[in-house]
Amino acid sequence: MLKLSNETKVGVLTVLGITLLVLGFNLLKGKSLFSHNKTIYAVYQQVNGLQPANAVQVNGLVVGNVANLEVMDKDASRILVAITITKKIEIPRNSVARISSDLLGTKTVQLDLGNAGEYLKSGDTIYAAVDGSMTDALKEQLNPLVKKLEGTLSNIDSVLMSVNAILDTTAKGNLQDAIRNLNSTMRNFTHTSASLNSMLDPDNGNIQKTFNNLAAVTGNLKDNNAKITGILDNAQKATDALAKGNIDKTLQQLQQTATNLNQTIAKLNNTDGTAGLLLNDKKVYNNLQYSLGNLNKLLEDLRVNPKRYVHFSLFGKKDKTKPLPSDSIAVQ
Repeated sequence: MLKLSNETKVGVLTVLGITLLVLGFNLLKGKSLFSHNKTIYAVYQQVNGLQPANAVQVNGLVVGNVANLEVMDKDASRILVAITITKKIEIPRNSVARISSDLLGTKTVQLDLGNAGEYLKSGDTIYAAVDGSMTDALKEQLNPLVKKLEGTLSNIDSVLMSVNAILDTTAKGNLQDAIRNLNSTMRNFTHTSASLNSMLDPDNGNIQKTFNNLAAVTGNLKDNNAKITGILDNAQKATDALAKGNIDKTLQQLQQTATNLNQTIAKLNNTDGTAGLLLNDKKVYNNLQYSLGNLNKLLEDLRVNPKRYVHFSLFGKKDKTKPLPSDSIAVQ
């Protein structure tokens, strides 16, 4: 039996260890030494945190992984990404390798297959594109809201400054007075509401009593409907009788009487007639007054000295003439 030395055993183990180390390193990088994979390249200006071994997908199916990322320029303006395709698929030349991320931030390379008739071979370069991250999308959505919020806060600040300017010591005192008046108004409103509730009480409220009285009145009217109808009939008959009567003739006679009365009053006011002279001529009035005075004296003398006018004596002696009371009064 062949015997191996310790040195040989150590050498074989070292070779096996190095081989396993290389295989494990390549497996971690997504490479396989026992398969015929295809490597294509894409040039990006921004990789958004893409790392080696990130998955490469076509329509959601993992078809490979990212093999390596290298900087092509000193300013890192271009980054070369090596993509290993492990599945046996054909990639049209006008396809696009697009870097995208999911909600958790995991980066993947999505291959959007084109419709060209020629296909990429190992070592060819594919068109590159980068999707915006969720953060960028949120920024795009939030930027208008942030601007509106800034404008709103500015307006609120202006309003608060205006309110502070308005609410000086006098205005604050007026506002306190207004609040006190409002409290008083609310109390009055409470009392008014209580009074209204009392009025609207279905048992003892004034409104209910009013409705009850109204119902009683309407009931009385209903009960006396026949009497009211008779009264209305009598009124109708009276108006018919007045309408059929000689009202026009009576009015004409009354008008004629008023005319005659006006003529009589006009004659009395006129000085041509006797009655007019008596009423309007002062001389006639004075003469009449004088005649009446003399007539009164004559009657008074006849009463006092009747024998002056009728002489009758058995002995032929004359009585002495007595003065009139009016004349004696005038002499005194």
